[in-house]
Amino acid sequence: MRAFTAVCCFLSLLLVPVSASALAQSKHRGLSYSACSKQKLPNAFCVSVGAASYNVDHFEWDDLAAHAQPEVGEAKCDAANKTVGRVATLAAEIRKLGQAATQYDPALAVALGRVLHTVQDNCAHTGMPNVQHAWASVADSCTESESSPDVQPAAIACAEKETALVMETFAAHFTVPTPPSDPDPQTQQDPQYFPPRSGVCDFLKSAVTWDGVDRRWNGELVVAAVRDQLTTGLGGDASIIDVCASGPAALEPVAPAATTDVSHPVEWCPLLKIYCAGKTDDTNVAPPWEAAEAPTSNESTADAGCSLASGASDRSLAPLALAVGALLLRRRARRR
Repeated sequence: MRAFTAVCCFLSLLLVPVSASALAQSKHRGLSYSACSKQKLPNAFCVSVGAASYNVDHFEWDDLAAHAQPEVGEAKCDAANKTVGRVATLAAEIRKLGQAATQYDPALAVALGRVLHTVQDNCAHTGMPNVQHAWASVADSCTESESSPDVQPAAIACAEKETALVMETFAAHFTVPTPPSDPDPQTQQDPQYFPPRSGVCDFLKSAVTWDGVDRRWNGELVVAAVRDQLTTGLGGDASIIDVCASGPAALEPVAPAATTDVSHPVEWCPLLKIYCAGKTDDTNVAPPWEAAEAPTSNESTADAGCSLASGASDRSLAPLALAVGALLLRRRARRR
């Protein structure tokens, strides 16, 4: 019984919520759904928009332009223009689908959700290279820090504001035909997927390669460019904005680039070690930065004398943690 108690308590530590991630997938969905609903658009459409925004981290995990980030070694101008170009392409797709819509077409919701994800990520990432983001994600997952670009209050405020502006523009230009069904937003019907675990772990492992230099671009400039590109594109203007029309210096941040001491990387905590154990392309396990909901109850087990944290996620780290617990019990049994 002591063995079970130890395992139970070990699992409870693994399942304790980590620092909240403001622009986790659930946040993308919530921002998108809320802004859509405020425009009095059909509920089923808004549910699908939210799901599509959520799923960008699954279907487009490796497309860094979708997340307003540069590829390795990519110049700021090239990376920012790729993000703006993505927005232009999706704006044209949304306009084409919106104008041709005589009956409900789910593709319209998907295109709108995809562009909203990029708009929101642009507020948070502002061109932050993946290795820099990974450093912050490891630190936030394993310590009490809140250094990730996704947890900054200004990023949340920007994402909410820009999402609302997109939805206002969309609603002014298009009428969404009545969908065939009207699902309850609390019981999401559209499939939702986490990113592949292997991709997440490769991302986290890249943190040690960051040199400590902050390489973000001028956030205000690119946020404005994305907003203008989307607004004009939805209105029918096919021209594409060049964020570096006045020269590369325009993308340099207003404040001098900061540096971080990276001589002592944060040691991986059990949360990350368990998550990346035997990593696969499994998409049923929440990545470490997905905000864990506050436990609604702590179900105590009278026999074990320990309680497990609940409510972490409907698809959380629990399967991995339980597997580790079972392994510990088997090893103890063999030693007897």
